[in-house]
Amino acid sequence: MPTADKIPDCVPYAARGKARDCRFQTQLAIERLEFRESAYFHTLLVGRHIGIHRPDGRICNWTARILTSDKRYVQKCLGPALPLGRGHISYFRAIERAFSWFETPDVKSISHRTRPAERTKELSICPIGETYTVGHALKDYTEWTQIARSPGGHYNNLILMNYHIVPNFSVIPLEEFNARHLVRLARQVLERSPRFGFMGYAPKAEPGELTIDDVRRRKRTFNSLVSIMRMAFQHAWDNGHIHSERPWRCLKRMPINHSPRTIFLTREECRRLLRHCTPALRLLVMAGLCTGCRVGELAKLRVEDVGFQGFGIRVEAFKRSPARFVFLPDEGMAFFLQCCEGKAPRDPVFTSDKGMPWRKQHTGLFRRAVSSADLPKTFVFHGLRHTYASDLVRAGVPLEVVAKQLGHANTMTVSNTYGHLAEHFREDQIRTRFTPLEDAQQNEALRRRAQLDALWKSAQPDDWRDYGALPSVSSHPQRAYVKTHRDVLEVFGRAEKFARS
Repeated sequence: MPTADKIPDCVPYAARGKARDCRFQTQLAIERLEFRESAYFHTLLVGRHIGIHRPDGRICNWTARILTSDKRYVQKCLGPALPLGRGHISYFRAIERAFSWFETPDVKSISHRTRPAERTKELSICPIGETYTVGHALKDYTEWTQIARSPGGHYNNLILMNYHIVPNFSVIPLEEFNARHLVRLARQVLERSPRFGFMGYAPKAEPGELTIDDVRRRKRTFNSLVSIMRMAFQHAWDNGHIHSERPWRCLKRMPINHSPRTIFLTREECRRLLRHCTPALRLLVMAGLCTGCRVGELAKLRVEDVGFQGFGIRVEAFKRSPARFVFLPDEGMAFFLQCCEGKAPRDPVFTSDKGMPWRKQHTGLFRRAVSSADLPKTFVFHGLRHTYASDLVRAGVPLEVVAKQLGHANTMTVSNTYGHLAEHFREDQIRTRFTPLEDAQQNEALRRRAQLDALWKSAQPDDWRDYGALPSVSSHPQRAYVKTHRDVLEVFGRAEKFARS
């Protein structure tokens, strides 16, 4: 039997770290848990959990839970967690019973395949030897980015490198890396389907299965990989690990014709979404619709930032964007002042339904609200930012103003992303502000008013998001300022020909 402070030997190595981190290991911590019908669970491995079921003052039990292969949960009571007249068992004894149950034949036959629950923390490689390889360069680079970059940016780099670069390119001596390897990388990115979260590895994609948008997304992935490798190889060259500039000079990005955003909401859809939010989430969503701010920016907002030297809110520096001031309409200003009432200057403007700072707990709540409101499943919180920008563009607000409100350095991103929405405004300006040339033609237009109105109505699409949008036939821009290697262009060019055929 395990001691009171030792993790049982039956606990796998991959789960030991998570087992030590459980927040309800002690009797005092368990007593502080509020009564509720659903159990409190702690993840040991993906699909394997230990929990406390405390519905009232008479019942408090340890419980284990597994995820089945058909994505259901099965639970088992492990024993009392508090001395309530029936004895009790310790946390580590409960852990031992849980893993014993996980390994029973009946449970293993229905359980989902498990894996460590921690996020990726390092490269899936340990480079050895005196020859300085691509793996050595990536390892040195990630040690630097762990300090210099945001945790999210560092994590995203690790995921991309482990999935695309490490398996096939890490053992190549860095001095020998050249454009031929870049072409291999381009082919690999085209063939490998994107992988998200805990998805399994999809089979190789055939060229005829890709659409123009698929090619565009793979180009973006390729560009991200090129940026990572270029920075890593330059870092190695600066530190004297290689003597040739060729490895990083041959790395050139692909020119991309960016696709416009079409996943944003009408005002009626916004109101429907707000009706299905929890009280705290409703305030956060309303703030996103009024400001176009990211959820992280709203989470960091303090009462003292509202009305700070202007009719709006001060937004702190976030990610790579500098601090900025976001002006508000009267409706938005009144909303923020209402949210600040009774709070101290340093208090957060928005907190969760449990009074905690917003971090990532909005994700599941927002997904449920979107589903309940019968909105597109792909709509996420960041779509509120697109909704805000699209509303301003459609109303004729200059792109320079929209870019400053969003925190962009220039109008290029706004123009590429939302420029097609200005077609409504452009059409209205031309139809109403054109100075007449001849009275005869003006009278002819008046005579044909019914015909012109019918023609205008027939040109309106079923979905206003598609107005003025031309079909996407290529992911390559008309003018490219990036000089990509010819062979790489041919790899993606052949994929686009298949997509158009």
